[in-house]
Amino acid sequence: MLRDMMANFELYQPTAIDHALNLMNRYGNDGWVLAGGQDSFDWFKDRAKKPKAVIDINGIDDLHGIRETADGIEIGALTTLTEIETSALIKEKYGVLADAARHVASPQIRNVGTIGGNVCQDTRCWYYRYGLDCYRAGGNTCYADTPEGIDREHCLFGADRCIAVSPSDTAPGL
Repeated sequence: MLRDMMANFELYQPTAIDHALNLMNRYGNDGWVLAGGQDSFDWFKDRAKKPKAVIDINGIDDLHGIRETADGIEIGALTTLTEIETSALIKEKYGVLADAARHVASPQIRNVGTIGGNVCQDTRCWYYRYGLDCYRAGGNTCYADTPEGIDREHCLFGADRCIAVSPSDTAPGL
């Protein structure tokens, strides 16, 4: 199998939420929603995920920005981590979220990485990403939690199922 080369897919770039939702419904599990793409391209390049259609939602203006509401704030899923880190409103009222965003990766990644992507990224477990039939993939074992498993990258020691966790830095702050 070739590695470091993505499988072919159709690319869609909707500019309205309704159009994006229609595409998502049309392609179902064969579709992949793309925002910043920091995590997605690794999946594609490793051929762990082979979508038939990629739906790039970056052109949907309604999904960008930070707005104050009567209930608190609303953060669009496409708001970059840099925007969250530097927002006066977030720093003043939700400082732990601004601090969490500041600790994500490097400035270059924070400039393109989105809050939606950071929260939704999938586990970094190499057994799961390699395509083994583990608990997370619907199987009946966690290869990282076996005596031969290399589980130093995971943190749910002593769990009775999957020991991998979300790699999101901002989820606890949210």
